[in-house]
Amino acid sequence: MIEFIEVNKDNWQECIQLPTSEAHRWVASNLYSIAEAQFYPKAHAYCIYAEGQMVGFTMYGLDEEDETVLYIDRLMIAEPYRGQGLGTLALKKIAQEAAALGLSRIALSTAADNLAAKHVYEKVGFHATGIKDGDEDVYHYCIDC
Repeated sequence: MIEFIEVNKDNWQECIQLPTSEAHRWVASNLYSIAEAQFYPKAHAYCIYAEGQMVGFTMYGLDEEDETVLYIDRLMIAEPYRGQGLGTLALKKIAQEAAALGLSRIALSTAADNLAAKHVYEKVGFHATGIKDGDEDVYHYCIDC
């Protein structure tokens, strides 16, 4: 079971200390992301828990240009918990939340050379759009298709 708890005064310090690896060079730090969320009212920052243990972080919200789309700004699983399917579970949970809100699509972007993340996204059902956001590849997940 996976659970999202909004970043708050009780969990933010643990969240910013989650261990990462070189593999996370593509993802902004949790500290930066939490700060960034303060300036984007549609972005919501959550700690990811599995069986009561904090295992990662995600930030997402309605796309600023298309409010029928949920945009995932960040998704990270801490190093000790990688390879256990938690990223897949987190993406599926986000998809369930988007569907419950009546949204039609989820979007995200990732570095072109972030092959591990692309594998997880595609396994869940995201597909590359061929669109670039800066130097990142944009992926979509269609909820009602």
